[in-house]
Amino acid sequence: MTGQAHGSLALSATLLLCLSGMVSAQWSEDFEVYSDGSVLDGQGSWHGWDGVNTPHARVASQFASLGSQSLIVMAGADSVHEFDGYDSGHWTFRSDVYVPSSFVGKAYMLVMNFYANGGPYQWSVQIGFNGDSGNLECNCGSGTPIMRPLLRDQWTELRCDIDITNDLVEIRYGGFVLGSYPWSAGPFGGGSFGLLQIDAVDLFSDLVNFPHTTELYFDAMELTPFLGSVGTAYCFGDGSGAICPCSNAGAADAGCANSSGFGGRLETFGSLEVPADNVIFNGSQMTPNQPGLLFAGLNAVALGVGTAFGDGLRCAGGSIVRLGVRTANAAGEATWGPGMGAIAGWQAGDTRHFQLWYRDPGAGPCGSGFNLTNGIEIGFQP
Repeated sequence: MTGQAHGSLALSATLLLCLSGMVSAQWSEDFEVYSDGSVLDGQGSWHGWDGVNTPHARVASQFASLGSQSLIVMAGADSVHEFDGYDSGHWTFRSDVYVPSSFVGKAYMLVMNFYANGGPYQWSVQIGFNGDSGNLECNCGSGTPIMRPLLRDQWTELRCDIDITNDLVEIRYGGFVLGSYPWSAGPFGGGSFGLLQIDAVDLFSDLVNFPHTTELYFDAMELTPFLGSVGTAYCFGDGSGAICPCSNAGAADAGCANSSGFGGRLETFGSLEVPADNVIFNGSQMTPNQPGLLFAGLNAVALGVGTAFGDGLRCAGGSIVRLGVRTANAAGEATWGPGMGAIAGWQAGDTRHFQLWYRDPGAGPCGSGFNLTNGIEIGFQP
């Protein structure tokens, strides 16, 4: 493939098609069914760019996000998986990515809006992993890429929320929003491809411009129906309610500022229906590599404005239930769920208030050693 970038997107994907009024279909790829060390191209509907298979994308057991195997993309890799029928609706395409500390050179992940062996080719998402500069590069609708430091030696989520119906894509890395732009405009902006569909993924290493490129890993890839946000966020540390303990106000929609200068943020995605039990609780902007505790209560503290507690505000109270401890990654992100309803036992008609407590030792603004996110209220339904 020619152009600013072309990639062998060796994507481990789980595809769940579940649109209202349509027949459900499911596709998944976690690399567990292939032999360790085997070449990916030619297996499981994977093939090389333009139908030319290479031996440079292989199943590996050195690292794995799920199970015991992942995909290693080496110099010369260029693998494609095509999709059919994703021409409407709202989807999430995501992958866990492992960038070793030894990674140099450059590799790409592309999400295509049109692919055919021999061309033409068009893509709407271009993500570059630049080991030389140490940055992840997102051409998020602009010729000038948005940069984020590569998170090395750990699995980090790369996520694209793709709204085909409304022609919009939003991209996140490690929980941080890199940007959003019209899907049909392409990654560099200004285009008008007119192809509102998800047609293929491609992973490749750029040997033309970076002949010294080494390997990185992909796992736990999914293409699933988008889970919209649920619940109502409240109790922010931006000064709109209670004053943060040492005037350490954070930004809107988050808690009081922590040692990073940001406030921890809690977001929830999924559905309100109790039988689904699929709510995802995502904490971001927390202290990297520190533990966080998700808890639920019956009440919004102080009528929802919260009270001072540690370096933050206590927003949820009353018959507290602890829902587990997770350690934030290097980006300050951690995730709980699905399945939290089975732990906490809420029923249809119940309202619960959720919040994250997390450690912030050493350089926290108020010196208590811990902080909290905003709160979220969710009313559950049958």
